[in-house]
Amino acid sequence: PSPPSFRTTAALAAAAAIVQRLSSAAGAPVAPAEAVPPPQFNDTSCPAFWELQAPHVAGQLRDDDYNGLFYELAFHDYTQYPLCPFNPRCITSSKQVGAHPDGVRFINDTWTVVCDDHWYTEELLFNFTTDVGSLVGYWPHPRIPFVPKRLVGGIRFPDTVVDYKPGPNGWLLEMQCIAVHGRVVYVGINFYSKVTDEGTFREMEAAARARGLGFYMDRGLGLRRVDHSNCSAARGPHAGSGSSDLGLNGAKHARFFV
Repeated sequence: PSPPSFRTTAALAAAAAIVQRLSSAAGAPVAPAEAVPPPQFNDTSCPAFWELQAPHVAGQLRDDDYNGLFYELAFHDYTQYPLCPFNPRCITSSKQVGAHPDGVRFINDTWTVVCDDHWYTEELLFNFTTDVGSLVGYWPHPRIPFVPKRLVGGIRFPDTVVDYKPGPNGWLLEMQCIAVHGRVVYVGINFYSKVTDEGTFREMEAAARARGLGFYMDRGLGLRRVDHSNCSAARGPHAGSGSSDLGLNGAKHARFFV
């Protein structure tokens, strides 16, 4: 058949526009063509990194997107609360990409928190893998309270960059998950951003839910916002204190809040 004439094409476009206006006037939502339902997860196994990641991450995430000081805007992570039972706040993550002597690249993550009005710090390393945005984290010098160093020092945990935004107002949405004997026993979801405005939090929350993380965020202790006001009033050094004794109460209550 011959291709439609310009007049026919224009008429079809006009008809489509009229239908869309009528649908909008009637209150019927017009879904974008690219809208897809979020992935569905469960309690028996951790999602693979490719199930979690937004489609653009693998092809666009660069080393520079990791570097810099990030403020944690929100989290679902019992190693932060209730391990610190005093409303942890002013949480930051200072990240810098480097390389081990054997050439394996990694992220040096100096993580700080104000707990009970005192600063504490912990150093973590995240080794790169052959898959973009799929990292392996560990503590090179663990200082987790009441946990033997020899036990924690041997732990390796997967960390996935679920989604990200580049640039000076950029952010990283990260998730860690551990399953044991057919049950998910730990989920960590972290909203790291270079800015602290409410719009960025909403943008990150929407991105998290689009990747199916609502299944985890809405359970247990939920998604906890982080207060970044009046941080300078906290006592102790901001970073490098060499201490992360968050108190017996926190350690006692930090059990199975997936």
